[in-house]
Amino acid sequence: MEKWEEIFDSITKDVKTTNQRDAFLEQVEETSRWIYKGGKKTLSEKIKGAVSEEFRKLVVDLETSSQIPTGGAEAKEFLGDLEEYLNKSTLVKLTLAFFPSQDFLEKLSVWFKKQTGKGAIFDVQVKEEIIAGCLFEYAGEYRDYSLASKLDDALEKELEEAKLVKL
Repeated sequence: MEKWEEIFDSITKDVKTTNQRDAFLEQVEETSRWIYKGGKKTLSEKIKGAVSEEFRKLVVDLETSSQIPTGGAEAKEFLGDLEEYLNKSTLVKLTLAFFPSQDFLEKLSVWFKKQTGKGAIFDVQVKEEIIAGCLFEYAGEYRDYSLASKLDDALEKELEEAKLVKL
C-alpha cells in the first residue's frame, strides 16, 4: 500500500466526509468487479456505465499517466489497497449547526492537519441547537466550540452572580 500512498492521497483529496468516503468505496468495489470482465479492454472501458462518469474519468487519468497497474492481479491489489487506505483514514466526529460546503470542509481539513499532523475524514452531523461553532470528537477527546455552550456558561455565571447578590 505504501508504494501507492502518494497516488491515493492525490485521488482521494476531495473525500472529506464519511458519506463521500462510502460513495467512493462503492465505486472502487464496483470497479474491482470489472477487472476480469470485458476481455482486453482497458479498465476504464470495462467500467463505463457501471460507475459514475466522474470516477471513470479518474480511472482514465490514472491509466493515461500509468499510475494504475494494467494487469488484473496488480489492478486488484491496487484497488484493494485503495480501499484499505480509505478505511484506515483518521475519523473525526464533527457536529455543526449547518451542513458544510466542500470548501468549508477543505479549510477545516487543513486546520485539522495543522493541529494533529494527520488528514481526516469527518463524520458530519447537523444539530441546529448548537447555534454556531462546532463539536469535535477525535481519539477519545471531546471539544465543544459551540456558541450554545458559551451561552450556557454565560447564563450559569449570571445566575450564580444573581444568587450572590440576593445573599
